[in-house]
Amino acid sequence: MRNKQKVDITASLLCIFLGSLLLLCPLMNYKDINTTFMTAMFVYSIIYSGKFILTKDSNDFEGILTSLASLFIGSLAFIIRVGDSTLNLAILFFVWIIMQSLIKLKKADYYNDRNNKLWILEISFLAIFILMGILTAINLNYNSDIQILMLGFFFFTNGILEFVDPIILSLAKENKNENSK
Repeated sequence: MRNKQKVDITASLLCIFLGSLLLLCPLMNYKDINTTFMTAMFVYSIIYSGKFILTKDSNDFEGILTSLASLFIGSLAFIIRVGDSTLNLAILFFVWIIMQSLIKLKKADYYNDRNNKLWILEISFLAIFILMGILTAINLNYNSDIQILMLGFFFFTNGILEFVDPIILSLAKENKNENSK
């Protein structure tokens, strides 16, 4: 397994950990959606900044673009105060999903340009990501406990999707190397 794949797996495990922490927040009677959403966006931004820094030699700009999108939405959440209106939270989250979807679409296009069949996998993960994002945004119209739980489920499942991606890439490359021998 290459360094980039190890970094990708570590970043996805950190996303799973972030989702797990968000799932525990309501159990600890922590219900401040403003701070929770901003912190989740900033932590996500830090994770993907680190991912970009550690893998900048691979010319994969997904990490820095994801980091900038998360930083932008986290800053907007600070300015808008998403806890004042559930609609604000849902709209900001949906805008973030759209930005992330465009970034993931660019990654799938990169694989398609290299005549690699993995673009089908990336498009499938993109469709699942968009569906998860839409379902999460719809369910952000309830009280703060449900909002935090929905964000936790989203980041947890997104981390799992991100975890599966480098493993499949690694297996596909190993299979290709074995077939070429």
